[in-house]
Amino acid sequence: MSKIQLKFFSKIIGVALLALLPLSCKDSETYADYVESEKEEIATFITSNNIAVTEKMPEGTGQWKDGNRELYYNYTSGKADGLYYHQVELGDGDLVPQNNWTAYVRYVGYTLSGKEIYNCTARYSPDPQGFVLLNSPYGTRFGVGFQQAVKNLRVGGHCKVIIPFDIGNSYNITINGGNRSDIDNKQPMLYEIWLVGLE
Repeated sequence: MSKIQLKFFSKIIGVALLALLPLSCKDSETYADYVESEKEEIATFITSNNIAVTEKMPEGTGQWKDGNRELYYNYTSGKADGLYYHQVELGDGDLVPQNNWTAYVRYVGYTLSGKEIYNCTARYSPDPQGFVLLNSPYGTRFGVGFQQAVKNLRVGGHCKVIIPFDIGNSYNITINGGNRSDIDNKQPMLYEIWLVGLE
C-alpha cells in the first residue's frame, strides 16, 4: 500500500470513528445521567400541569389544594425519597395499612407523557390486585413508591402519585398483556391508586 493510499485510508477511518463518537457517548450514559434526566422530566411535568409541591405532609382531607392547584407532598428522605403524593380522598375507618398486611388495590399507570401502561380497574379486571405490604420492592411486583402511597390511605381512599423509576414497580402486566418494569425502563410514572380493602 502506497503512502498516499495509507493516508487516505487513515482519513476514512478517522471520519468513521468521529461519526460513531456521539452514538458511543449516548450508549455510555451513567446512572447519574438517567437520574438527572428524570428529575428534569418530573420538574417539567409539575410545571406544565400547574401542580403545587410541598415538603410538609398536609393533614386531613381538605388541605390537598393550593388555590385551584393540586398539592403534592414530596418525600425528601427515607426509602420513598422522590415520591410525589397527592391525596384525592383519604378513605374511611381507623385501619392504617401496615407491613405484612395484604392490600387490595385498583390502579392506572401512565408515563408522564400520558401513555397508559397499566390498568387494573373495573373495566379491565373484575378483581382488585392483592399484594403484601413490605418495606422493600422484593417479594412483590409493587415498588417502594407505590407501597408508600397505599400506606397513606384508608379503605376507600384514592390518591395520585409521581413515582421515580428508582422506587418504581418491578415487572407487572401491561394493558397489552406483556410484562414491563418502571425500574428497568428507567421511566418515571404517574399512578392513580384506589385502596379497595385490607386484611
